[in-house]
Amino acid sequence: MKRMSIALALLLIFSLIPAMSEGCTTILAGKRATADGSVLHGHNEDMGFTAVGRLWPVPAVSHEQGKKIKVPYVELDLPASTLRYWASGNAYGSSGLGIASETRPYDSVLVGMNELGVTMSCNWMYSKEDNLPGKGVRRYAMRQLILERAKTARDAVKLVGDLIDAYGQADWGGLTYCLADPGEAWIVETTSKNWVARRVKDDEVLVVANRFTIGEEFDSASAALISTAVEKGWYDPSAGKFNFRKAYGDPARMSSPYDIDRENRAYDLLGDKIGALLPEDLMAVLSDTYEGTSKYHKPINHMEPWEDVTDKLLIPRAIRTSLCQSSTVAHLRGYWPVEVGSVMWYAMNVPGYSGYFPVYAGASSIPEEFQNVNSAYGQNSAWWTTRMLQKVTDLDHDLLFSILKGFWEANRTGIRISAAGMENRALELLNKGTEEKKEAMKLIDRFTFSQAKNVLHNTQVFLRKFQDKTGNAPVF
Repeated sequence: MKRMSIALALLLIFSLIPAMSEGCTTILAGKRATADGSVLHGHNEDMGFTAVGRLWPVPAVSHEQGKKIKVPYVELDLPASTLRYWASGNAYGSSGLGIASETRPYDSVLVGMNELGVTMSCNWMYSKEDNLPGKGVRRYAMRQLILERAKTARDAVKLVGDLIDAYGQADWGGLTYCLADPGEAWIVETTSKNWVARRVKDDEVLVVANRFTIGEEFDSASAALISTAVEKGWYDPSAGKFNFRKAYGDPARMSSPYDIDRENRAYDLLGDKIGALLPEDLMAVLSDTYEGTSKYHKPINHMEPWEDVTDKLLIPRAIRTSLCQSSTVAHLRGYWPVEVGSVMWYAMNVPGYSGYFPVYAGASSIPEEFQNVNSAYGQNSAWWTTRMLQKVTDLDHDLLFSILKGFWEANRTGIRISAAGMENRALELLNKGTEEKKEAMKLIDRFTFSQAKNVLHNTQVFLRKFQDKTGNAPVF
């Protein structure tokens, strides 16, 4: 019994220690940085080769007064109701960066958008503050709670701060929560016991990799943020103004090319477009691998290109890699009703290999292949279909990827044209009576479902054609 307890303790400890550097990349653009006055929120969720993903809708739920919910690893009061939302995250039984071996509630959501157009993504960071294994609120629970409860991005900031103040952040403390709504964007940079938040300026584009970004300027913070840094010897008040990233950031991480190269590349690609940014501009950045530069390298598929691998092979870390579980670009238009004004463009798996399709805040259904909770390999999983297309494409990358990329770009243009017509009709209906609004919601829902189905069908067609071209044995 004693040996078993020790073994379980060691398993817990090692499950909480990252074996590699995380690699998510996020782009936030304020409403004066975009072409149409919208807020944009783009994100690549990099989880590793074996982190099988899914996309699913969650309905709004009413709760009895006094009810509580257990989330890893605390018990919380339930609000009178929780919001409807779209979630992207891990299938059950999946494996990858920081994924728990067991299946439990509030432990699978990675990215999402709720019915009020609040969007959330999260980037792994490296803090000097000690971790809290098994104590506090785990990051997966934090993400889901944001989607369930936050009515605005500011609400989400307060929720994250309140939870860390009350319980601490469990397992891995260094994280940046990237948040947006149709009016503004925020980031909350966190440690195990402290946090700091900054509003993204309306004319600003912010790129977040895997190092803290907040320096001397911020809008709110935990009460003990500065006093803790002084107590630990991380900040000397006589040396000048407090700088969060200098005080709390791991120095080795703050100067790593693994992060800096991605940030600089994104800023270079977007710089001339600030003030006129479109969702497609963020999609292009999230699909970038330094094409046309000396840093370009063909995709690595025989090993996961985390930092230890890219350093060993002397390969710059690109924004798009085969580590990606999903890619999203939220287009949040505050001048329209949220049901049709807020849309999350979604690509399952690696962007460029997989086509983006629109998921509207007013929609509530998607083909079952996208929702599959089972991580087992099979043709009834949209994630596995897109993953196998990526693998087969890379057998003759120079030829096949150019074909695929060109098709998806043209397909997305077609979707945008169709979406414009659907949105105009939905707006007409939403501005009328109750029955017309119901018709608008059906229209939005059918459009989301059909575009997802269309992208999956085209993925299946390309998979079969590319198998024939490469002489590869049928996958399914």
